[in-house]
Amino acid sequence: MRHINVLIRSFLILACSISLAWAEDLRILCWEGYATDQYTKKFEQYIKQKYQLDLKVSVTNVSDPQEFFDGIRGKDFDLISPAHNIPKSAHWAFIEQKLVLPINLGNIPNYQHIIPALKKADYITKDGLVYGVPIVYGHYGLAYNTEIIKEEPKSWDIFWDPKYADKYAISADYHEANIYITALAMGYEKSEIFEFSVLRDSEEFKQRLAMLASNAKSYWVGVDKVEDIKDLALATAWGFSFSELNKTSEKWKFASPKEGVTGWIDNWLIGYSLENQPILKRIAEEWINYSIGPDMQVAYVRDIRQFPVNLTIKRLLSAEDVEKFGLNNPDYFQDNFIPWKILSIDDQYGFEALWGHAKQ
Repeated sequence: MRHINVLIRSFLILACSISLAWAEDLRILCWEGYATDQYTKKFEQYIKQKYQLDLKVSVTNVSDPQEFFDGIRGKDFDLISPAHNIPKSAHWAFIEQKLVLPINLGNIPNYQHIIPALKKADYITKDGLVYGVPIVYGHYGLAYNTEIIKEEPKSWDIFWDPKYADKYAISADYHEANIYITALAMGYEKSEIFEFSVLRDSEEFKQRLAMLASNAKSYWVGVDKVEDIKDLALATAWGFSFSELNKTSEKWKFASPKEGVTGWIDNWLIGYSLENQPILKRIAEEWINYSIGPDMQVAYVRDIRQFPVNLTIKRLLSAEDVEKFGLNNPDYFQDNFIPWKILSIDDQYGFEALWGHAKQ
């Protein structure tokens, strides 16, 4: 494999020496905050210096997971950032349909620094090949405005407290996550919250889900933004809005509900648009390596308040953030998150129907 990498780099240098005008366009479809101008510009400069190649990184932000599938299938994008429960999903089946390419981990030296439990995880591997690299992880969290709620909520059940009706926001896209928190609040076991067959016949569950939907002040799309939750008391959130909100008079925090929180891991996947473009695939792998390196991993913590996958960055963060993001405990991820299950087609459609009925 090493001799192939040497040949690719030699070809890059030779081609650029022949035509200084040679350029490439790397097209990224990702969640907001994963590829900001500040870091894509730095990456373009890095590629220019290393390969003497003019690179343009084009970034489009996603709001719905279906966009990942449509974008990759149509060869409109080269890199995407779906959650861990999507690549092997029966509904989208990126890996099974060969819409994404195996990743050469030899081109990603920072991979050695990521959380051990996330290396070559089952959700992203097939036949010994790795099809994705984690970027960040996090939870569909219980967020509260400390200016309104002075004491940290202890349970998801707070969303059903009548005094907070019309004073909270929840996700419009992730209806499954809304179902999971309802089940957790009702005392279902962690293994049961992902099972449509367990929840579908409970009238009490359906009533509680309908209350969650109808009592929401608003629904946010994609990621939580300042305008989505400002002036509210509660929200479900990824935490993307916290940095900006905390610059205002509002201070938002995540609670640690006793029932636990459901979690996700977002990953970079390379689309089959690069199947016959070894140079650009190598550059895509350079981007993946860069994004799990110290510079961007620190930015993900500071700017969008997401959990890093690179454990070596704790020396670059404040003691408060090291504690908050569990960087002193290599088992923090396993101990504190309930990873979303990869759902069957029947469960996906079943949950969609449950949520649709609740919103009516």
